[in-house]
Amino acid sequence: MILTRVKLLNYRNLSNLSLEFSPKINIFLGRNGQGKTNLLEALSYLAMGRSHRGAKDRELIRFGSDHLHLKVEGRDREGEDFSLEAALTTQGKKRIKIDGSTIARNTELVGRLSAVLFHPDEIALAKGSPEHRRRFLDLTLSVVVGSYFQNLIGYRRALAQKNRLLKSRQFATERELAVWDAELVQYGTPVILLRRQLLSALERACQNAYSALAPGGGSLKMELVPSFRPLNSPGDEVDEASFWKTEFLNALGEGRARERRLGFAQIGPHRDRLELRLEGRALRRFGSQGEMRSAAIALKLGQAALIYERTKERPVVLLDDIFSELDQQRARALQSLLHHEHQLFIATARLDDVVGMRDWEDLKVWLVHEGTLEAIDDLRSLESHFEPGEPERE
Repeated sequence: MILTRVKLLNYRNLSNLSLEFSPKINIFLGRNGQGKTNLLEALSYLAMGRSHRGAKDRELIRFGSDHLHLKVEGRDREGEDFSLEAALTTQGKKRIKIDGSTIARNTELVGRLSAVLFHPDEIALAKGSPEHRRRFLDLTLSVVVGSYFQNLIGYRRALAQKNRLLKSRQFATERELAVWDAELVQYGTPVILLRRQLLSALERACQNAYSALAPGGGSLKMELVPSFRPLNSPGDEVDEASFWKTEFLNALGEGRARERRLGFAQIGPHRDRLELRLEGRALRRFGSQGEMRSAAIALKLGQAALIYERTKERPVVLLDDIFSELDQQRARALQSLLHHEHQLFIATARLDDVVGMRDWEDLKVWLVHEGTLEAIDDLRSLESHFEPGEPERE
Protein backbone atom coordinates (compact mmCIF):
# COMPACT_ATOMS: atom_id res chain seq x y z
CA MET A 1 0.00 0.00 0.00
CA ILE A 2 1.25 3.45 -0.96
CA LEU A 3 -0.15 6.87 -0.09
CA THR A 4 0.35 9.27 -2.99
CA ARG A 5 -1.08 12.56 -1.68
CA VAL A 6 -2.93 14.27 1.11
CA LYS A 7 -5.12 17.38 1.28
CA LEU A 8 -5.88 19.02 4.61
CA LEU A 9 -8.11 21.94 5.49
CA ASN A 10 -8.31 23.29 9.07
CA TYR A 11 -6.78 20.22 10.74
CA ARG A 12 -5.42 21.51 14.05
CA ASN A 13 -2.75 24.09 13.12
CA LEU A 14 -2.57 22.90 9.49
CA SER A 15 -4.79 25.40 7.73
CA ASN A 16 -4.58 24.49 4.03
CA LEU A 17 -2.16 21.84 2.87
CA SER A 18 -1.63 19.70 -0.22
CA LEU A 19 1.31 17.30 -0.46
CA GLU A 20 2.46 14.64 -2.90
CA PHE A 21 4.39 11.86 -1.19
CA SER A 22 7.40 9.79 -2.06
CA PRO A 23 6.57 6.08 -2.37
CA LYS A 24 9.51 5.38 -0.03
CA ILE A 25 10.59 7.93 2.59
CA ASN A 26 8.89 11.14 3.72
CA ILE A 27 10.51 13.22 6.45
CA PHE A 28 8.88 16.09 8.36
CA LEU A 29 11.50 18.07 10.25
CA GLY A 30 10.90 20.94 12.67
CA ARG A 31 10.70 22.14 16.23
CA ASN A 32 8.20 20.65 18.64
CA GLY A 33 4.70 22.09 18.43
CA GLN A 34 4.96 23.12 14.77
CA GLY A 35 2.58 20.53 13.30
CA LYS A 36 4.61 17.40 12.54
CA THR A 37 2.62 15.14 14.85
CA ASN A 38 -0.63 16.70 13.64
CA LEU A 39 0.18 15.60 10.10
CA LEU A 40 0.86 12.01 11.14
CA GLU A 41 -2.29 12.07 13.27
CA ALA A 42 -4.30 13.16 10.23
CA LEU A 43 -2.97 10.24 8.18
CA SER A 44 -3.72 7.73 10.94
CA TYR A 45 -7.18 9.24 11.50
CA LEU A 46 -8.35 7.74 8.22
CA ALA A 47 -7.12 4.31 9.26
CA MET A 48 -9.36 4.27 12.35
CA GLY A 49 -11.89 7.09 12.03
CA ARG A 50 -10.59 8.67 15.23
CA SER A 51 -7.51 10.31 16.69
CA HIS A 52 -4.87 7.94 18.05
CA ARG A 53 -4.14 10.63 20.66
CA GLY A 54 -7.62 10.28 22.16
CA ALA A 55 -8.79 13.74 21.05
CA LYS A 56 -12.47 14.37 20.36
CA ASP A 57 -13.38 15.14 16.76
CA ARG A 58 -14.25 18.78 17.47
CA GLU A 59 -10.79 19.25 19.05
CA LEU A 60 -9.17 18.45 15.69
CA ILE A 61 -10.75 21.46 13.99
CA ARG A 62 -8.48 24.49 13.68
CA PHE A 63 -9.16 27.18 16.26
CA GLY A 64 -11.50 29.79 14.81
CA SER A 65 -12.83 27.45 12.09
CA ASP A 66 -16.12 25.55 12.11
CA HIS A 67 -15.11 22.56 9.97
CA LEU A 68 -12.23 20.50 8.67
CA HIS A 69 -11.70 18.35 5.60
CA LEU A 70 -9.11 15.62 5.16
CA LYS A 71 -8.45 13.46 2.11
CA VAL A 72 -5.76 10.91 1.29
CA GLU A 73 -5.23 9.13 -2.00
CA GLY A 74 -3.16 6.05 -2.68
CA ARG A 75 -2.69 2.72 -4.44
CA ASP A 76 -3.24 -0.77 -3.08
CA ARG A 77 -1.13 -3.87 -3.74
CA GLU A 78 -2.99 -4.50 -7.00
CA GLY A 79 -2.12 -1.01 -8.24
CA GLU A 80 -5.73 0.16 -7.86
CA ASP A 81 -6.29 3.77 -6.82
CA PHE A 82 -8.26 4.49 -3.67
CA SER A 83 -9.29 7.53 -1.66
CA LEU A 84 -10.41 8.12 1.91
CA GLU A 85 -11.78 11.39 3.25
CA ALA A 86 -13.32 12.84 6.37
CA ALA A 87 -15.33 15.99 6.97
CA LEU A 88 -16.05 17.21 10.53
CA THR A 89 -17.87 20.23 11.92
CA THR A 90 -17.93 21.90 15.32
CA GLN A 91 -21.64 21.03 15.49
CA GLY A 92 -20.71 17.36 15.69
CA LYS A 93 -21.47 16.35 12.11
CA LYS A 94 -19.13 13.74 10.67
CA ARG A 95 -18.91 12.23 7.21
CA ILE A 96 -16.36 9.67 6.07
CA LYS A 97 -16.07 8.48 2.48
CA ILE A 98 -14.33 5.54 0.88
CA ASP A 99 -13.74 6.05 -2.85
CA GLY A 100 -16.32 8.83 -2.84
CA SER A 101 -19.08 6.85 -1.11
CA THR A 102 -20.19 7.80 2.41
CA ILE A 103 -19.92 5.00 4.96
CA ALA A 104 -22.40 4.36 7.76
CA ARG A 105 -19.92 3.65 10.56
CA ASN A 106 -16.22 3.91 11.36
CA THR A 107 -15.84 0.14 11.50
CA GLU A 108 -16.01 0.03 7.70
CA LEU A 109 -12.57 1.70 7.65
CA VAL A 110 -10.78 -1.21 9.31
CA GLY A 111 -8.24 -2.64 6.89
CA ARG A 112 -8.85 -0.04 4.17
CA LEU A 113 -5.78 2.01 5.11
CA SER A 114 -3.24 -0.32 6.60
CA ALA A 115 -0.99 1.78 8.85
CA VAL A 116 1.34 1.10 11.76
CA LEU A 117 2.10 4.04 14.04
CA PHE A 118 5.12 4.40 16.34
CA HIS A 119 5.28 7.17 18.95
CA PRO A 120 7.09 7.53 22.30
CA ASP A 121 4.00 6.57 24.33
CA GLU A 122 4.08 3.12 22.73
CA ILE A 123 6.38 2.00 25.54
CA ALA A 124 3.10 1.36 27.38
CA LEU A 125 2.86 -1.80 25.29
CA ALA A 126 5.74 -3.19 27.33
CA LYS A 127 5.42 -1.51 30.70
CA GLY A 128 1.73 -0.57 30.89
CA SER A 129 -1.39 -2.42 31.97
CA PRO A 130 -2.71 -5.55 30.18
CA GLU A 131 -5.32 -3.36 28.51
CA HIS A 132 -2.66 -1.80 26.25
CA ARG A 133 -1.45 -5.17 24.97
CA ARG A 134 -4.99 -6.55 24.65
CA ARG A 135 -5.94 -3.53 22.51
CA PHE A 136 -2.80 -4.05 20.42
CA LEU A 137 -3.69 -7.71 19.90
CA ASP A 138 -7.29 -6.89 18.97
CA LEU A 139 -6.23 -4.23 16.47
CA THR A 140 -3.67 -6.50 14.84
CA LEU A 141 -6.02 -9.46 14.46
CA SER A 142 -8.89 -7.23 13.31
CA VAL A 143 -6.80 -6.08 10.36
CA VAL A 144 -5.49 -9.58 9.64
CA VAL A 145 -8.80 -11.48 9.90
CA GLY A 146 -12.05 -9.72 9.04
CA SER A 147 -14.18 -12.24 10.96
CA TYR A 148 -12.22 -11.49 14.15
CA PHE A 149 -13.28 -7.86 14.03
CA GLN A 150 -16.93 -8.71 13.40
CA ASN A 151 -16.98 -11.16 16.30
CA LEU A 152 -15.22 -8.64 18.52
CA ILE A 153 -17.91 -6.07 17.79
CA GLY A 154 -20.66 -8.58 18.62
CA TYR A 155 -18.85 -9.60 21.80
CA ARG A 156 -18.43 -6.03 23.02
CA ARG A 157 -22.09 -5.30 22.34
CA ALA A 158 -23.22 -8.31 24.39
CA LEU A 159 -20.71 -7.45 27.13
CA ALA A 160 -22.09 -3.92 27.45
CA GLN A 161 -25.63 -5.30 27.85
CA LYS A 162 -24.58 -7.84 30.46
CA ASN A 163 -22.68 -5.21 32.45
CA ARG A 164 -25.77 -2.99 32.50
CA LEU A 165 -27.72 -5.85 34.02
CA LEU A 166 -25.04 -6.68 36.56
CA LYS A 167 -24.80 -3.07 37.68
CA SER A 168 -28.53 -3.06 38.38
CA ARG A 169 -27.89 -6.04 40.70
CA GLN A 170 -31.38 -6.84 42.05
CA PHE A 171 -33.01 -6.40 38.62
CA ALA A 172 -30.73 -8.88 36.85
CA THR A 173 -32.59 -12.17 36.53
CA GLU A 174 -30.85 -15.44 35.77
CA ARG A 175 -32.84 -15.76 32.57
CA GLU A 176 -31.70 -12.35 31.31
CA LEU A 177 -28.09 -13.01 32.20
CA ALA A 178 -28.24 -16.39 30.46
CA VAL A 179 -29.36 -14.67 27.25
CA TRP A 180 -26.31 -12.42 27.22
CA ASP A 181 -24.01 -15.24 28.29
CA ALA A 182 -25.13 -17.16 25.22
CA GLU A 183 -24.20 -14.17 23.04
CA LEU A 184 -20.85 -13.81 24.77
CA VAL A 185 -20.11 -17.45 24.03
CA GLN A 186 -21.32 -17.14 20.44
CA TYR A 187 -19.07 -14.17 19.63
CA GLY A 188 -16.33 -14.74 22.19
CA THR A 189 -15.39 -18.28 21.21
CA PRO A 190 -14.09 -17.28 17.74
CA VAL A 191 -12.12 -14.47 19.42
CA ILE A 192 -10.53 -16.98 21.81
CA LEU A 193 -9.73 -19.42 19.00
CA LEU A 194 -8.17 -16.84 16.67
CA ARG A 195 -6.04 -15.42 19.46
CA ARG A 196 -4.73 -18.91 20.23
CA GLN A 197 -4.17 -19.73 16.56
CA LEU A 198 -2.36 -16.53 15.55
CA LEU A 199 -0.43 -15.68 18.70
CA SER A 200 2.52 -17.92 17.77
CA ALA A 201 2.84 -16.22 14.35
CA LEU A 202 2.75 -12.78 15.98
CA GLU A 203 5.28 -13.86 18.61
CA ARG A 204 7.64 -15.15 15.91
CA ALA A 205 7.41 -11.87 13.95
CA CYS A 206 8.03 -9.81 17.11
CA GLN A 207 10.97 -11.99 18.17
CA ASN A 208 12.58 -11.56 14.74
CA ALA A 209 12.22 -7.80 15.04
CA TYR A 210 13.58 -7.74 18.59
CA SER A 211 16.62 -9.77 17.57
CA ALA A 212 17.35 -7.30 14.76
CA LEU A 213 16.95 -4.29 17.05
CA ALA A 214 18.87 -5.75 19.98
CA PRO A 215 21.25 -8.49 18.79
CA GLY A 216 22.04 -10.78 21.70
CA GLY A 217 19.26 -9.16 23.71
CA GLY A 218 17.55 -12.44 24.51
CA SER A 219 14.35 -14.25 23.64
CA LEU A 220 11.10 -12.25 23.61
CA LYS A 221 8.04 -14.41 24.27
CA MET A 222 4.31 -13.79 24.52
CA GLU A 223 2.01 -15.51 26.96
CA LEU A 224 -1.76 -15.21 26.71
CA VAL A 225 -3.20 -15.70 30.19
CA PRO A 226 -6.94 -16.48 29.87
CA SER A 227 -9.56 -15.24 32.30
CA PHE A 228 -10.59 -18.86 32.90
CA ARG A 229 -8.88 -22.21 32.78
CA PRO A 230 -10.62 -25.16 31.08
CA LEU A 231 -11.80 -27.76 33.57
CA ASN A 232 -11.32 -30.51 31.00
CA SER A 233 -8.86 -31.41 28.28
CA PRO A 234 -10.01 -31.47 24.65
CA GLY A 235 -10.30 -35.01 23.33
CA ASP A 236 -9.36 -36.02 19.82
CA GLU A 237 -13.00 -36.57 18.95
CA VAL A 238 -14.11 -33.09 20.12
CA ASP A 239 -14.08 -30.11 17.79
CA GLU A 240 -11.94 -27.29 19.24
CA ALA A 241 -14.68 -24.68 18.78
CA SER A 242 -17.22 -26.89 20.55
CA PHE A 243 -14.75 -27.55 23.35
CA TRP A 244 -14.13 -23.86 24.03
CA LYS A 245 -17.82 -23.01 23.78
CA THR A 246 -18.61 -25.56 26.47
CA GLU A 247 -15.73 -24.50 28.72
CA PHE A 248 -16.56 -20.79 28.32
CA LEU A 249 -20.22 -21.38 29.20
CA ASN A 250 -19.25 -23.50 32.22
CA ALA A 251 -16.84 -20.79 33.42
CA LEU A 252 -19.58 -18.18 33.14
CA GLY A 253 -21.85 -20.32 35.28
CA GLU A 254 -19.12 -20.90 37.87
CA GLY A 255 -18.38 -17.19 38.05
CA ARG A 256 -21.97 -15.97 38.27
CA ALA A 257 -22.01 -15.27 42.01
CA ARG A 258 -18.74 -13.33 41.88
CA GLU A 259 -19.89 -11.25 38.91
CA ARG A 260 -23.14 -10.43 40.69
CA ARG A 261 -21.22 -9.38 43.76
CA LEU A 262 -18.78 -7.16 41.85
CA GLY A 263 -21.37 -5.76 39.44
CA PHE A 264 -19.49 -6.37 36.19
CA ALA A 265 -18.42 -9.25 33.94
CA GLN A 266 -15.22 -11.02 35.00
CA ILE A 267 -15.12 -13.99 32.63
CA GLY A 268 -14.27 -13.81 28.93
CA PRO A 269 -11.64 -12.69 26.42
CA HIS A 270 -12.06 -9.05 27.50
CA ARG A 271 -10.20 -10.07 30.68
CA ASP A 272 -7.43 -12.11 29.04
CA ARG A 273 -3.90 -10.81 29.70
CA LEU A 274 -1.13 -10.71 27.12
CA GLU A 275 2.18 -10.84 28.99
CA LEU A 276 5.66 -10.29 27.56
CA ARG A 277 8.64 -12.26 28.81
CA LEU A 278 12.31 -11.63 28.08
CA GLU A 279 14.53 -14.59 28.84
CA GLY A 280 11.67 -16.03 30.88
CA ARG A 281 11.18 -12.96 33.09
CA ALA A 282 8.14 -10.66 33.11
CA LEU A 283 9.32 -7.71 31.04
CA ARG A 284 7.16 -5.03 32.67
CA ARG A 285 8.44 -6.01 36.13
CA PHE A 286 12.09 -6.76 35.48
CA GLY A 287 12.98 -5.17 32.13
CA SER A 288 15.19 -2.11 31.77
CA GLN A 289 13.91 1.02 30.02
CA GLY A 290 15.96 0.14 26.95
CA GLU A 291 14.62 -3.42 26.85
CA MET A 292 11.02 -2.27 27.25
CA ARG A 293 11.40 0.40 24.57
CA SER A 294 12.96 -2.08 22.13
CA ALA A 295 10.25 -4.64 22.90
CA ALA A 296 7.48 -2.08 22.30
CA ILE A 297 8.98 -1.19 18.92
CA ALA A 298 9.43 -4.88 18.12
CA LEU A 299 5.72 -5.42 18.77
CA LYS A 300 4.82 -2.77 16.21
CA LEU A 301 7.33 -4.20 13.70
CA GLY A 302 5.87 -7.64 14.31
CA GLN A 303 2.40 -6.23 13.77
CA ALA A 304 3.47 -4.82 10.39
CA ALA A 305 5.11 -8.12 9.42
CA LEU A 306 2.05 -10.19 10.35
CA ILE A 307 -0.29 -7.84 8.48
CA TYR A 308 1.83 -8.27 5.36
CA GLU A 309 2.19 -12.04 5.82
CA ARG A 310 -1.56 -12.56 6.12
CA THR A 311 -2.99 -9.87 3.82
CA LYS A 312 -0.10 -9.36 1.34
CA GLU A 313 -0.60 -5.62 1.88
CA ARG A 314 2.38 -3.75 3.30
CA PRO A 315 1.18 -1.20 5.84
CA VAL A 316 2.52 2.34 5.68
CA VAL A 317 4.65 3.17 8.73
CA LEU A 318 4.31 6.42 10.68
CA LEU A 319 7.23 7.28 12.99
CA ASP A 320 6.59 10.12 15.40
CA ASP A 321 9.80 11.27 17.14
CA ILE A 322 10.77 7.66 17.77
CA PHE A 323 14.51 7.82 17.04
CA SER A 324 15.19 10.21 19.90
CA GLU A 325 14.07 7.41 22.24
CA LEU A 326 16.74 4.99 20.93
CA ASP A 327 20.49 4.81 21.05
CA GLN A 328 22.26 5.27 17.72
CA GLN A 329 22.76 1.55 17.07
CA ARG A 330 19.10 0.70 17.57
CA ALA A 331 17.94 3.76 15.64
CA ARG A 332 20.04 2.72 12.64
CA ALA A 333 18.80 -0.87 12.94
CA LEU A 334 15.19 0.33 12.93
CA GLN A 335 15.77 2.52 9.88
CA SER A 336 17.43 -0.36 8.05
CA LEU A 337 14.59 -2.74 8.91
CA LEU A 338 11.91 -0.40 7.64
CA HIS A 339 13.09 1.51 4.62
CA HIS A 340 13.53 -1.44 2.26
CA GLU A 341 9.96 -2.67 2.70
CA HIS A 342 7.56 0.06 3.80
CA GLN A 343 6.56 3.56 2.82
CA LEU A 344 7.77 5.70 5.73
CA PHE A 345 6.47 8.94 7.22
CA ILE A 346 8.95 10.26 9.77
CA ALA A 347 8.39 13.25 12.07
CA THR A 348 11.42 14.44 14.04
CA ALA A 349 12.84 17.57 15.67
CA ARG A 350 16.46 16.47 15.25
CA LEU A 351 18.42 16.45 12.02
CA ASP A 352 20.86 13.83 13.27
CA ASP A 353 17.96 11.37 13.64
CA VAL A 354 17.59 11.26 9.85
CA VAL A 355 20.80 12.67 8.35
CA GLY A 356 21.98 9.13 7.67
CA MET A 357 19.12 8.78 5.19
CA ARG A 358 20.30 11.64 2.97
CA ASP A 359 21.54 9.32 0.19
CA TRP A 360 18.55 6.99 0.20
CA GLU A 361 16.50 6.81 -2.98
CA ASP A 362 13.03 8.35 -3.26
CA LEU A 363 13.49 10.65 -0.28
CA LYS A 364 11.30 13.70 0.29
CA VAL A 365 11.88 16.20 3.08
CA TRP A 366 9.76 19.05 4.41
CA LEU A 367 10.54 21.69 7.02
CA VAL A 368 7.54 22.27 9.29
CA HIS A 369 7.05 25.70 10.88
CA GLU A 370 3.83 27.00 12.46
CA GLY A 371 1.65 24.69 10.40
CA THR A 372 3.28 25.40 7.05
CA LEU A 373 5.55 23.03 5.12
CA GLU A 374 8.50 23.89 2.90
CA ALA A 375 9.92 21.23 0.58
CA ILE A 376 13.69 20.72 0.87
CA ASP A 377 15.66 19.26 -2.02
CA ASP A 378 18.57 17.86 -0.04
CA LEU A 379 19.06 17.08 3.65
CA ARG A 380 22.65 18.31 3.32
CA SER A 381 21.38 21.84 2.79
CA LEU A 382 20.00 21.84 6.34
CA GLU A 383 23.19 20.89 8.15
CA SER A 384 24.26 24.51 8.63
CA HIS A 385 20.91 25.27 10.31
CA PHE A 386 21.24 22.59 12.99
CA GLU A 387 23.50 21.79 15.87
CA PRO A 388 23.99 18.04 16.54
CA GLY A 389 20.99 16.73 18.45
CA GLU A 390 19.19 20.08 18.28
CA PRO A 391 15.81 20.88 16.73
CA GLU A 392 15.37 23.42 13.99
CA ARG A 393 16.25 26.95 15.00
CA GLU A 394 13.75 29.74 14.55
